[in-house]
Amino acid sequence: MQLGLHALGIGTGARRAVIDAVAVAAEACGFATLWSGEHVVMVDRASSRYPYSADGRIAVPAAADWLDPLIGLSFAAAATSTIRVATGVLLLPEHNPIVVAKQAASLDVLSGGRLTLGVGVGWSREEFDALGVPFARRTARTEEYVAAMRTLWRSDVASFMGDFVRFSSIRVNPKPCRATIPIIFGGNSDSALRRAATLGDGWYGFNLDGVPEVADR
Repeated sequence: MQLGLHALGIGTGARRAVIDAVAVAAEACGFATLWSGEHVVMVDRASSRYPYSADGRIAVPAAADWLDPLIGLSFAAAATSTIRVATGVLLLPEHNPIVVAKQAASLDVLSGGRLTLGVGVGWSREEFDALGVPFARRTARTEEYVAAMRTLWRSDVASFMGDFVRFSSIRVNPKPCRATIPIIFGGNSDSALRRAATLGDGWYGFNLDGVPEVADR
Protein backbone atom coordinates (compact mmCIF):
# COMPACT_ATOMS: atom_id res chain seq x y z
CA MET A 1 0.00 0.00 0.00
CA GLN A 2 1.23 3.49 -0.87
CA LEU A 3 0.33 6.47 1.31
CA GLY A 4 0.08 10.11 0.33
CA LEU A 5 0.22 13.21 2.51
CA HIS A 6 -2.24 16.06 2.05
CA ALA A 7 -0.57 18.80 4.07
CA LEU A 8 0.67 21.62 1.86
CA GLY A 9 -0.47 25.02 0.71
CA ILE A 10 -3.01 26.11 3.34
CA GLY A 11 -2.50 28.26 6.44
CA THR A 12 0.88 27.54 8.03
CA GLY A 13 1.38 24.93 5.29
CA ALA A 14 1.68 27.81 2.84
CA ARG A 15 5.00 28.94 4.34
CA ARG A 16 8.14 28.18 2.37
CA ALA A 17 9.99 26.74 5.37
CA VAL A 18 7.07 24.44 6.18
CA ILE A 19 6.78 23.26 2.57
CA ASP A 20 10.49 22.42 2.45
CA ALA A 21 10.47 20.65 5.82
CA VAL A 22 7.29 18.64 5.20
CA ALA A 23 8.35 17.63 1.70
CA VAL A 24 11.80 16.44 2.80
CA ALA A 25 10.41 14.59 5.84
CA ALA A 26 7.61 12.95 3.84
CA GLU A 27 10.08 11.67 1.25
CA ALA A 28 12.41 10.35 3.96
CA CYS A 29 9.50 8.55 5.66
CA GLY A 30 8.48 6.81 2.45
CA PHE A 31 5.30 8.66 1.54
CA ALA A 32 4.41 8.19 -2.12
CA THR A 33 2.81 11.55 -2.93
CA LEU A 34 2.45 15.09 -1.64
CA TRP A 35 -0.99 16.59 -2.30
CA SER A 36 -2.15 20.20 -2.46
CA GLY A 37 -5.67 21.47 -3.09
CA GLU A 38 -7.09 24.68 -4.43
CA HIS A 39 -9.55 27.49 -3.97
CA VAL A 40 -8.87 30.66 -5.92
CA VAL A 41 -11.57 32.55 -4.03
CA MET A 42 -13.05 32.18 -0.55
CA VAL A 43 -15.93 34.19 0.89
CA ASP A 44 -16.84 35.00 4.49
CA ARG A 45 -20.49 33.96 4.17
CA ALA A 46 -21.14 31.36 1.50
CA SER A 47 -24.56 30.24 0.39
CA SER A 48 -23.09 27.27 -1.49
CA ARG A 49 -23.05 24.04 0.49
CA TYR A 50 -19.69 22.38 1.01
CA PRO A 51 -20.26 18.72 0.03
CA TYR A 52 -17.59 17.12 2.22
CA SER A 53 -18.88 17.89 5.73
CA ALA A 54 -22.08 17.15 7.60
CA ASP A 55 -22.84 20.81 8.28
CA GLY A 56 -22.12 21.96 4.72
CA ARG A 57 -19.29 24.27 5.77
CA ILE A 58 -15.63 24.13 4.84
CA ALA A 59 -13.28 23.96 7.82
CA VAL A 60 -10.67 26.30 6.31
CA PRO A 61 -11.20 29.93 7.40
CA ALA A 62 -11.91 32.31 4.53
CA ALA A 63 -8.98 34.50 5.61
CA ALA A 64 -6.41 31.68 5.52
CA ASP A 65 -3.57 31.70 3.01
CA TRP A 66 -4.18 29.23 0.19
CA LEU A 67 -1.37 28.82 -2.33
CA ASP A 68 -1.86 28.12 -6.00
CA PRO A 69 -1.20 24.35 -5.92
CA LEU A 70 1.01 24.18 -9.01
CA ILE A 71 3.25 26.94 -7.67
CA GLY A 72 3.36 25.48 -4.17
CA LEU A 73 4.10 21.99 -5.46
CA SER A 74 6.96 23.31 -7.58
CA PHE A 75 8.73 24.26 -4.34
CA ALA A 76 7.99 20.83 -2.86
CA ALA A 77 9.39 19.18 -5.99
CA ALA A 78 12.51 21.34 -5.83
CA ALA A 79 13.15 20.24 -2.23
CA THR A 80 12.86 16.53 -3.07
CA SER A 81 13.92 14.01 -5.71
CA THR A 82 11.60 10.98 -5.67
CA ILE A 83 8.26 11.68 -4.00
CA ARG A 84 5.41 12.42 -6.39
CA VAL A 85 3.50 15.70 -6.30
CA ALA A 86 -0.21 16.00 -7.05
CA THR A 87 -3.06 18.47 -7.05
CA GLY A 88 -5.88 17.31 -4.84
CA VAL A 89 -7.71 18.90 -6.46
CA LEU A 90 -7.32 21.71 -8.97
CA LEU A 91 -10.70 23.20 -9.94
CA LEU A 92 -10.23 22.83 -13.65
CA PRO A 93 -13.34 24.59 -15.03
CA GLU A 94 -12.20 27.81 -13.34
CA HIS A 95 -9.06 27.95 -15.49
CA ASN A 96 -7.99 28.30 -19.09
CA PRO A 97 -7.13 24.72 -20.12
CA ILE A 98 -4.32 25.77 -22.46
CA VAL A 99 -2.61 27.62 -19.62
CA VAL A 100 -3.14 24.71 -17.21
CA ALA A 101 -1.73 22.27 -19.79
CA LYS A 102 1.42 24.37 -20.09
CA GLN A 103 1.79 24.90 -16.33
CA ALA A 104 1.28 21.22 -15.57
CA ALA A 105 3.73 20.10 -18.26
CA SER A 106 6.27 22.63 -16.99
CA LEU A 107 6.03 21.27 -13.45
CA ASP A 108 6.17 17.70 -14.72
CA VAL A 109 9.38 18.42 -16.64
CA LEU A 110 11.02 20.30 -13.78
CA SER A 111 10.12 17.54 -11.31
CA GLY A 112 11.37 14.76 -13.55
CA GLY A 113 7.95 13.36 -14.40
CA ARG A 114 6.54 13.30 -10.87
CA LEU A 115 3.26 15.20 -11.35
CA THR A 116 -0.25 13.79 -11.08
CA LEU A 117 -3.00 16.25 -11.93
CA GLY A 118 -6.07 15.82 -9.77
CA VAL A 119 -9.03 17.85 -11.01
CA GLY A 120 -12.51 18.61 -9.73
CA VAL A 121 -15.61 20.37 -11.01
CA GLY A 122 -16.00 22.71 -8.03
CA TRP A 123 -18.88 23.38 -5.65
CA SER A 124 -18.79 27.11 -4.79
CA ARG A 125 -21.04 29.24 -6.98
CA GLU A 126 -19.55 32.34 -5.34
CA GLU A 127 -16.09 31.35 -6.55
CA PHE A 128 -17.26 30.81 -10.12
CA ASP A 129 -19.15 34.12 -10.08
CA ALA A 130 -16.07 36.01 -8.88
CA LEU A 131 -13.98 34.49 -11.68
CA GLY A 132 -16.60 35.18 -14.35
CA VAL A 133 -17.03 31.48 -15.18
CA PRO A 134 -20.53 30.00 -15.58
CA PHE A 135 -21.43 27.65 -12.75
CA ALA A 136 -23.83 25.76 -15.01
CA ARG A 137 -22.38 22.95 -17.13
CA ARG A 138 -19.16 22.97 -15.16
CA THR A 139 -18.97 19.17 -15.36
CA ALA A 140 -19.18 19.20 -19.16
CA ARG A 141 -16.62 22.01 -19.21
CA THR A 142 -14.25 19.97 -17.04
CA GLU A 143 -14.52 16.88 -19.22
CA GLU A 144 -13.88 18.90 -22.37
CA TYR A 145 -10.92 20.70 -20.82
CA VAL A 146 -9.36 17.35 -19.92
CA ALA A 147 -9.72 16.17 -23.52
CA ALA A 148 -8.21 19.41 -24.79
CA MET A 149 -5.22 19.21 -22.44
CA ARG A 150 -4.51 15.62 -23.42
CA THR A 151 -4.57 16.70 -27.05
CA LEU A 152 -2.03 19.44 -26.31
CA TRP A 153 0.27 17.03 -24.47
CA ARG A 154 0.02 14.40 -27.20
CA SER A 155 0.32 16.47 -30.38
CA ASP A 156 3.20 18.62 -31.56
CA VAL A 157 0.73 20.73 -33.54
CA ALA A 158 -2.65 20.53 -31.86
CA SER A 159 -6.21 21.36 -32.87
CA PHE A 160 -9.41 21.00 -30.86
CA MET A 161 -13.00 22.07 -31.47
CA GLY A 162 -15.41 21.93 -28.55
CA ASP A 163 -18.23 23.84 -26.91
CA PHE A 164 -15.95 25.57 -24.40
CA VAL A 165 -12.47 25.61 -25.94
CA ARG A 166 -11.27 25.79 -29.52
CA PHE A 167 -7.83 26.07 -31.03
CA SER A 168 -6.29 25.24 -34.37
CA SER A 169 -2.73 24.24 -35.29
CA ILE A 170 -1.02 25.52 -32.15
CA ARG A 171 2.14 24.44 -30.38
CA VAL A 172 2.23 24.30 -26.58
CA ASN A 173 5.57 23.25 -25.13
CA PRO A 174 7.15 21.74 -23.13
CA LYS A 175 5.59 18.31 -23.40
CA PRO A 176 5.33 16.13 -20.27
CA CYS A 177 8.12 13.70 -19.49
CA ARG A 178 5.84 10.77 -20.33
CA ALA A 179 3.26 10.47 -23.10
CA THR A 180 0.79 12.30 -20.86
CA ILE A 181 0.27 13.45 -17.30
CA PRO A 182 -1.97 11.17 -15.20
CA ILE A 183 -5.30 12.89 -14.54
CA ILE A 184 -7.45 11.78 -11.64
CA PHE A 185 -10.93 13.03 -10.83
CA GLY A 186 -12.14 14.18 -7.44
CA GLY A 187 -15.62 13.95 -5.94
CA ASN A 188 -17.51 11.39 -3.88
CA SER A 189 -20.83 11.33 -5.74
CA ASP A 190 -21.94 8.51 -8.03
CA SER A 191 -21.49 10.77 -11.06
CA ALA A 192 -17.98 11.70 -9.93
CA LEU A 193 -17.08 8.02 -9.58
CA ARG A 194 -18.42 7.29 -13.07
CA ARG A 195 -16.34 10.18 -14.42
CA ALA A 196 -13.21 8.83 -12.72
CA ALA A 197 -13.85 5.35 -14.06
CA THR A 198 -14.56 6.37 -17.65
CA LEU A 199 -12.28 9.38 -18.19
CA GLY A 200 -9.65 9.33 -15.48
CA ASP A 201 -6.44 7.59 -14.55
CA GLY A 202 -7.65 7.35 -10.97
CA TRP A 203 -9.98 8.71 -8.30
CA TYR A 204 -9.40 11.22 -5.50
CA GLY A 205 -11.87 10.56 -2.70
CA PHE A 206 -11.96 13.18 0.04
CA ASN A 207 -12.84 13.20 3.75
CA LEU A 208 -13.96 9.59 3.80
CA ASP A 209 -13.93 7.56 7.00
CA GLY A 210 -11.28 4.99 6.27
CA VAL A 211 -11.10 1.94 4.05
CA PRO A 212 -14.67 0.63 4.66
CA GLU A 213 -16.26 3.85 3.41
CA VAL A 214 -13.94 3.94 0.40
CA ALA A 215 -14.82 0.33 -0.41
CA ASP A 216 -18.53 1.21 -0.33
CA ARG A 217 -17.96 3.65 -3.17
